[in-house]
Amino acid sequence: MNMNKLVKNVLLWAGYLAIVFVFCKNKSLIITLFWIFAWAGLVEIINWLLSLKNKKSANQSASEPDPRFNTPGKAFILPFNYGVSNLLFILNPLLVTQSLLQAAGIMWEKSFGRPVLDANKYQQKVNYILPVTGEWRVFNGGITKETSHSWGIPSQRFAYDLVKFGQNGRSFENDGRKLEDYFCFDAPIFAPADGTVVKTCDGIRDAPHVGTFWMDWLTRSIAGNSVLIKHADGEYCLLAHLKRGSVRVRVGEAVKQSQEIGRCGHSGNSTEPHLHFQFQNGKSFYFNSGLPVKFTGFARKSDDQETRVEQDYISKNTTIAFGG
Repeated sequence: MNMNKLVKNVLLWAGYLAIVFVFCKNKSLIITLFWIFAWAGLVEIINWLLSLKNKKSANQSASEPDPRFNTPGKAFILPFNYGVSNLLFILNPLLVTQSLLQAAGIMWEKSFGRPVLDANKYQQKVNYILPVTGEWRVFNGGITKETSHSWGIPSQRFAYDLVKFGQNGRSFENDGRKLEDYFCFDAPIFAPADGTVVKTCDGIRDAPHVGTFWMDWLTRSIAGNSVLIKHADGEYCLLAHLKRGSVRVRVGEAVKQSQEIGRCGHSGNSTEPHLHFQFQNGKSFYFNSGLPVKFTGFARKSDDQETRVEQDYISKNTTIAFGG
């Protein structure tokens, strides 16, 4: 299984403190930042290695072994690629700046924010539908600290990552080395409710080397191509990692619920094609807090049994379906 989040955070912060106050006490800021990113990358490599057991177990339910992990060499090199490419982020000033802004956002929320930590205490203002149609897998995300996408990052506390799975039990066909191999790539993404577009980003390439877990450290944005929609005062939705050139809306445009706003892609900080989306209480990707919302009129699927849901939260490791 993956590293326990508490253990991971203790390792990260213990390493950060040791680097800043012991090993790099008299070093320059650049050297200190390098070792901070290096330590973060090492912890991620360890986390990936620990997750391989889960991946192998999941593959047993597929009709064929996952070709990305079906040899010892591949099982080692993929998390290695992930860790090394994350280390290279320090060479990209745009990503370093965004990472520092995320760190600043954590401190901002503690001092000035309005965090929602208990989903049951939040009363949403709008009825939302899922931003996808058909059957998708909630790969990451939930309303508790244990299921959260990124509990420690304020705006991503209640974020979700969605992927599509095929009959082969995987999110892709063939060897997974082409964007078109992934079942969710180029799938339409929809507005979850009526609203006004307040921010868009397009033109960022879909990350090359798909299927290798080599992160695009040359990308201009962590979120990649994205659309931010204001649905009500204090309720915004960000839909991210969209396909380059697929964004169909403009800033200031009024959108309707279920209107297509873009296509699922692999841009930004992405390990494979998927949809990342999150609700937050303001416009900023860094200085606002995430919001837990319930979705209306979808189905949960488990062991070939489908349950209709009038309104509820969604959580990782579940299959959901909406519309066609």
